[in-house]
Amino acid sequence: MRNRIITVIFLCFLLFFGVRTGMNVWDSINGTENNHQPQTEALGSGGQITGFNKASLEEISNTITLNLANRNQWINLNGLFQKGMGKTGDLEKDWYLLKNGMLMYSQNKDSDEELKKYANNVVNLSQFAESYGMKFLYVELPYKVQRDGEYPTGVPDYGNRNADGIMEILLSKSVQTMDFRDIMKDKNIETEESFFRTDQHWKPETALWAAGELSKKLSQVDSEWKDYPEYRNSNNYRMEYHSNLFLGAIGKKIGSAYAGKDDFNTPIPIFENTIRYRVPRQEDSIDRTGDFETAFIESNNLKNDPFKVNTYAAYCDGDHNKEQVTNESAPNRRNILLIRDSFSCTLMPYLALYTKNITTLDLRLYKTKSVYDYIRRHPDIDTVIVAYNPSSITEEQYTFDKVVNEENN
Repeated sequence: MRNRIITVIFLCFLLFFGVRTGMNVWDSINGTENNHQPQTEALGSGGQITGFNKASLEEISNTITLNLANRNQWINLNGLFQKGMGKTGDLEKDWYLLKNGMLMYSQNKDSDEELKKYANNVVNLSQFAESYGMKFLYVELPYKVQRDGEYPTGVPDYGNRNADGIMEILLSKSVQTMDFRDIMKDKNIETEESFFRTDQHWKPETALWAAGELSKKLSQVDSEWKDYPEYRNSNNYRMEYHSNLFLGAIGKKIGSAYAGKDDFNTPIPIFENTIRYRVPRQEDSIDRTGDFETAFIESNNLKNDPFKVNTYAAYCDGDHNKEQVTNESAPNRRNILLIRDSFSCTLMPYLALYTKNITTLDLRLYKTKSVYDYIRRHPDIDTVIVAYNPSSITEEQYTFDKVVNEENN
């Protein structure tokens, strides 16, 4: 009986939104009220009637898509229906409700041969960097799924298994590593407090903590690096609270009626700092100088528009091929090259508080030259860090001696 009631309600909403959508499409096809056209013709690219053909039908299809009345409400309505029906995932859209109540996608299984290849690429990069007198550190960032059995019954996930395969080889080759999955387990840091519910990423508060852990590790790897515990002391930050603001990438697939929305809080240092943040490129380059908030926080991405705005990109405006950060007020004068994924949108700004220079390369976007070439041309680098979470295990991101173009993957 309960499911029947839910179905009836859903169909009523479907009819309501369908009528509104049809009215919008009809208005688009017919133009303004005074623009009368023969009914045997179809909408053209300029909003005028041109005659039926394949291209015209495609334009009508595009018009329907663009004129879906409140199309994000359609997503929310579907999510509400799925929630009422007790659905816990969608194989095609790749979202799943974990047993802890959080949303996540699943990770495919990489073959042992692939993992060995990627691990050996890291080993070779570490040796190449060390041949130039640089330090090297591989950082396994955490995965939202910390233990087996979190997915709905029958859903496989190989994120941790893939990462373990790479870490095992790196450890056998004596590569300097740190594994945040182990650190979080040892410190009893649970997913619910450290990750967003509707997104695959960690929270900015977690990234602040992780930067402190990474600084401690760097003090062991690099004798010139000094750790400063006060930089990870929460008392030295003011918290900017943004309640019920963030609908993450996974949440956007099923809507906030199913997933809810996350709080998005940004720790801002209250101690003195002057930072220059640059994204050098031919178009839409970024060059900002000021305190932490001025340099790194993009306030436009803190607007309350969950389907259109990527709130996670409030830090640094998201992913970029290359970033350059100079912090003249930092206590360390070291030069870091960080090979990064999207977790470093939030990690890098807090790590930048510790040292003068950080350059990041995102190999999904950086196609100018290989990492090897970049190292050859920048002998002033002190430490090379590769920091990836398990969902970043791809050929594109684990190839360092040449450029891998997306179309070749």
